[in-house]
Amino acid sequence: MKYKFVVMFLIVLCGAISIAVFNPIIGPLSRNLGLSEFQSGCLVSVTGLFWLLGGYFWEKITFLSSKRMLASVMFMYFATVVAFALLADYAGTLTHGSPGFFWIFLLLRAVSGFFFGGIPAKAQAYVMSWTTQETRTRGMALFGTANGLGFVLGPAMSGVMAAIGLTAPMYAAAALLFVMIIFLWISIPNEAGQQKERSVSSLSPLDPRIRFYLGVGLLLAVTLNILQVTIGFYVQDSLGFDAQAAAQLIGYGLAAAGVMVVASQIVASKYLKRRPGWMLRLGLLIVALGLFGLLAFIRMAYVEFIVLGIGFGFALLGYSASASVAVRDYEQRSIASYVTALQGSGAFLGPVAGTALYTAHMAAPYSVCALLIGFSFLLAFAKRNAAIPSPSTIGGGVE
Repeated sequence: MKYKFVVMFLIVLCGAISIAVFNPIIGPLSRNLGLSEFQSGCLVSVTGLFWLLGGYFWEKITFLSSKRMLASVMFMYFATVVAFALLADYAGTLTHGSPGFFWIFLLLRAVSGFFFGGIPAKAQAYVMSWTTQETRTRGMALFGTANGLGFVLGPAMSGVMAAIGLTAPMYAAAALLFVMIIFLWISIPNEAGQQKERSVSSLSPLDPRIRFYLGVGLLLAVTLNILQVTIGFYVQDSLGFDAQAAAQLIGYGLAAAGVMVVASQIVASKYLKRRPGWMLRLGLLIVALGLFGLLAFIRMAYVEFIVLGIGFGFALLGYSASASVAVRDYEQRSIASYVTALQGSGAFLGPVAGTALYTAHMAAPYSVCALLIGFSFLLAFAKRNAAIPSPSTIGGGVE
């Protein structure tokens, strides 16, 4: 049975890598293709939007067996990634630039996001069918681990391979996906793989117990995507780097940030697991300081990436843990669904908002995000004295 979970872990991991490799290279790549900052943001945002739509659509589709459906979705996603990279390579050879290709790029990214949404949806259905109610939490933890590791390895792959070419990371990610399609086909039996015990909870995202935490989670997801998409422009414009040098710095920087996200969450889970409110406040403060640091000390970019990684690690775990302990046991799956939806929402809203702000002023994305996160820190600090009692608090309180 364990090998099945390993396969699903690797599928979700390779999917996360394929998404993560794109964000560090979109800034330098769009400059090479003659696209504006706002157009590059649209290329990322449309992926997030169709990721949400595709996840909902593919979760409901049952006319094929689960293995055939997941393999088909993965293959179509693989094809769109390769098609985008090939078209980008061709457009980059044109001496007069390639702004006319924008709509084709946008369509490819929309289709790509739509099929990508089916990968975690179908993989989750498999895991749900292989676990019992007692083991489900452990099984679903695979997704968080795979996503976190993917967003560490993806930027690292971009940084290492940027010297070969800006589209090289996309080809590498596509190759990994193709290997996983073959691995899925030969190693997983053709079973139903449908989610068992599907229950619908009436928990609303506007429930006063959780709405603040979900609002903070959305702000963090948007900020993270703004940072990933605009930092390439910011590095090039502030330091005068060429496209490949900027992509390498960003790739290594985001990889370092990803490592710190994972490391800080391990530390927080071990030593601060009963104090999610404290984790959240500390994380928000560190993220705000990291964003201001980017504005004041861009030549120390690696230090700022590390600081931001630590801050995001604490804040992301803090908001999700705070929301989790604020509700009852039977509402936990709704919280997990909302946390997943916030990731897609951030991928949709963040890039277009960030590039629009960057077009207005290069410091605007980081200034606005820092101010909003700083304000959230003050609200979180005030909330500790007026917290709504939790029905499922472990250890005496949300704090």
